Amino acid sequence: MPCIRASSFYLTRFAVRPHRRQNDRSVATRATHLVVVAGHSVLVSGDLANAGRSDSVWYLYDYQRHRGLPRAIVSHVQAGVRIAAEDERALLVFSGGETRALTGPNSEGGSYFRVADALDLWDGRDAFAKEDGGDGRRSETTSAAAAAAAGGDEAVGDGGATPPPRSTVRARTVTEEYATDSFENLLFSICRFREITGSYPRKISLVSFSFKRLRFETLHAEALRWPLDRFDYVGVDPPASTGFDLEESSEGERNNSLQPFREDPYGCHTEVLQRKRRERNPFARKAPYELTCPEMRDLLLWCGPELIPEGNVPWSKM
Repeated sequence: MPCIRASSFYLTRFAVRPHRRQNDRSVATRATHLVVVAGHSVLVSGDLANAGRSDSVWYLYDYQRHRGLPRAIVSHVQAGVRIAAEDERALLVFSGGETRALTGPNSEGGSYFRVADALDLWDGRDAFAKEDGGDGRRSETTSAAAAAAAGGDEAVGDGGATPPPRSTVRARTVTEEYATDSFENLLFSICRFREITGSYPRKISLVSFSFKRLRFETLHAEALRWPLDRFDYVGVDPPASTGFDLEESSEGERNNSLQPFREDPYGCHTEVLQRKRRERNPFARKAPYELTCPEMRDLLLWCGPELIPEGNVPWSKM
């Protein structure tokens, strides 16, 4: 069982540089591009300086330990920030609910935001540059993550690079705190975009591990009837030196996620997907999106297993 440290989150520095306040000059509400970073864990320690290096900072299941997950999480945050920095009309959403019973009601999305603050990642600082041979400042090389978002090619790396000066990314970043699995990460983040902007995105970029690409592109996007020509998947993996094993992870993906979602695209019927949602919602939270995204009500309630008719989703008319 993971050990939860007593350190307070409030002892950790946040937003160490001056940043614009949320939605300053309407930078969030005028967004047309949704950038999603899918969450994988919740903070259990205030030692956020080591959030990208130490398993003890995060609540990790046994199968997640010694697999480079801390570095992956911070790399995903960096990639999301980089993509948003490249597009002033992008809204960045850290998605993930209160999924760990022992941590208390702390969310994955909120944990990611706190890490971005504590490590001062908003202006493109690469948290791993020094150990990778750099100087710890913003990388001067072209971001693989941004290139993938622009052109649809997969990026495998740490996602650190140089955004435009005086970045507005923090003022264009929100959390989504109800998702319990990857399908809900995408579905609920679209709703979150609607809550902030009053409309639906014209483009979506999503950051996660490279081995989850097939799940998001061929299963989740299809189940949502989201057009693939407006969907960019950015896969970012930690280096093998952290213990990450791409082949092992890909095999687990095929057996534990792809097959269940192929049989049950909306996660309503198969016991394995239903059990995961129950276990990852220990505080019995109920997402409000039927009220705040009324145009998506049919989709939010759709259980399949047949796919929802294309005319029943609001972006079919965009």
